[in-house]
Amino acid sequence: MAHTLPGPLSYPRRIGFNWIVAAVGILAIALSAVVSQTTIPQLALNVTAVAIVALAQRRPIAMGIAMVVLFTFMSAFAEFRNPVIVLSAPFLATFMALGGRSRFALAVEIYLCFITVTSPFTNQWIPYDWNGTVIYSVMLAAGLWAGIYFRSQRNQHAEYQRRLREDMETRKETLTRALHDSVATTLTSVVMRAETLALTSSGEPKTQETAEFIADEARQAMQEVRLLLELVRDDGLLTETSVSRSVSDQISVTARLLRSHGFDVRGDESSACVGKRFPPGFEKAFAELATNAIKYAVRGSIITLCVGCSDESLRFRMTNEIEPRPTARHMTSGIGLTETKRLVVRHRGEFWAGKRDGQWVVEFEIPSPAEETTPKRVET
Repeated sequence: MAHTLPGPLSYPRRIGFNWIVAAVGILAIALSAVVSQTTIPQLALNVTAVAIVALAQRRPIAMGIAMVVLFTFMSAFAEFRNPVIVLSAPFLATFMALGGRSRFALAVEIYLCFITVTSPFTNQWIPYDWNGTVIYSVMLAAGLWAGIYFRSQRNQHAEYQRRLREDMETRKETLTRALHDSVATTLTSVVMRAETLALTSSGEPKTQETAEFIADEARQAMQEVRLLLELVRDDGLLTETSVSRSVSDQISVTARLLRSHGFDVRGDESSACVGKRFPPGFEKAFAELATNAIKYAVRGSIITLCVGCSDESLRFRMTNEIEPRPTARHMTSGIGLTETKRLVVRHRGEFWAGKRDGQWVVEFEIPSPAEETTPKRVET
């Protein structure tokens, strides 16, 4: 069964350097420089702290260790203490938690809080400002909580998307199976009835021939239904339900359709030696050409289908006699010759249709398409 389910739950990948954080950090450094005088070493440490926070979501462990080193250095040399570095710690906790390292972030934040409100290098092991300690601890906790919360929301969204994709795949598989069982059963019944009619109509050649055409068309319809179902299973919702037929198959389908309406089709055997495939969508062009012939050609007349190819191009020509008025006004392919021409031109080809020597002639030439390959087996 060609059924594809999404892989394991994949959360959105971690971003690299967070340029938004870097921009906000640079703005904070600039404001700090305006408010108070900042030396070059202090400026370098501030920029380092901003870079650490900007990389924390991508590399939480490495950036957490880097910030510990920076705060330790700042504690050892009080002249480098700066509000930008001190206030970067809550944001570090947020992005470390977003990166999936909330427990490690908690340990880092406990150390940063301790080293900030004390001064071990001067034997100040007790916080010298309890109010400031409480406020700073709340800021660190808020930053850590924000990171955990936003990561939880992101993971819930990813889980919802995964379940939605899985549900869509299940519904799609159920639908394709139901469609296959319904259509295939009906078409199989048509084939069997047509073959039975052909066998029991040995004394009526015309009826026997018509029944054989009906059976062939039903078999072709079954193959196309199975191909479309395979495309649905493999590719999800299709934007275009186009079939890529081999040249010989496409000419054979067109010839059978024309013969089933009483025309004498000739030249279709020329396609047997062409080991190429038409591009997707050309089955619609041939449906338009066959429909035009059925509507306008003289009943029972000769219709010629000629195919030629070279290493550079593939050529097709269709000729038939035409009636002054259409004989099957109700028939339409829903495409038109204009759209058929556009299809050919879209594939860098040339198209021409019109009267020539009293006959209706359609010709087109496209660059040589791909070689025919053995189609995939369709599991049913």
